[in-house]
Amino acid sequence: MKALSLCEKRSGRRLRSTLWLLCAAACVVFPGLAVAQGLTGALIGTVTDAQGGVIPGAVVRVTSPALIGGPWTVTTNEKGQLRFPALPSGSYALDIQAQGFSNYHEAGISIGAGATLERTAVLTVASVTEAVVVEGRGSSLEARGSGFGTRFGPDTIRAIPTRRSSMFDFIGAAPGISATSPGTGGNSLVSAFGSAANENTFLIDGTNFTSPVNGVARAEPGVDFIQEIHVQSIGASAEFGNVQGAVVDVITRQGSNRFLYDMSYYGQPEGLTSQPVRLAIPGAGDRVSGYERARYRDATSNIGGPVIRDRLWFFAGYQYLRDYDSQPGTDPDFPRTYEQNKAFAKLT
Repeated sequence: MKALSLCEKRSGRRLRSTLWLLCAAACVVFPGLAVAQGLTGALIGTVTDAQGGVIPGAVVRVTSPALIGGPWTVTTNEKGQLRFPALPSGSYALDIQAQGFSNYHEAGISIGAGATLERTAVLTVASVTEAVVVEGRGSSLEARGSGFGTRFGPDTIRAIPTRRSSMFDFIGAAPGISATSPGTGGNSLVSAFGSAANENTFLIDGTNFTSPVNGVARAEPGVDFIQEIHVQSIGASAEFGNVQGAVVDVITRQGSNRFLYDMSYYGQPEGLTSQPVRLAIPGAGDRVSGYERARYRDATSNIGGPVIRDRLWFFAGYQYLRDYDSQPGTDPDFPRTYEQNKAFAKLT
């Protein structure tokens, strides 16, 4: 029986290793397919001349560090229309070339997961100018978006001051989203415009991680692993099913053709913690206490880069979080303890 059990364990390990190798091989051989299966955005538009006439046959190219395999190129149809239906979340540059017309260039086009942006590119005759460079940022309004949504991109996530405890610090900042128990230590149960907390849907890289019992997210990536968060508060698309609350899309970071490494450390000692409110401790006589933070340590380390250049990328991160504190009116000798060891890895 022991020999049989050992053989079964070895067989299971071989099966898991084979599945990982097959997934990696699929990403190498079919990089476009791997991108298309994720949660992506789209870029549509029309190429015209100065008089408003459409320009068919124009060569349109988009470039971005988020594109695995290099730039993507399409040709405008007979109506002068362009369409990139499955672009990974990131910042893009748009270049257009047409015979007899000047080149067109626009940079800084931010495309989020599930978003559809539209551009109208006006080309001038080549004899007038050699190139048209759009310096101002174009519209970021979704051309075909439905409902009411809030998008937190990479720049917004870095700029918003939060507690760094979870992704719900950003989700709670979206209009119409409120914690159902704001007085508690956590806020993982949220309501969208008065809906029940169990009517929300949480997606991480397109995979549903919603608990069917109470509607909470069964997984929460570390805040430094997140690239973008999209909160669809009202009017979510029918593709998400029967959703009466909010749909939260969390897009995690990915690697690139460059090896990149970053790390951070956040700490707060007891000496830098104020105690504006002091309350009596029940059952402790005349003892009073204020807010005390016994320990706060938050260290994160991330690394990403190419496994096979232009074919397969990786990203991995680790977060060490220790938060010990006590509220006013509680015994500081027995602080609340919050400990997290979060590890994350992703192949693109």
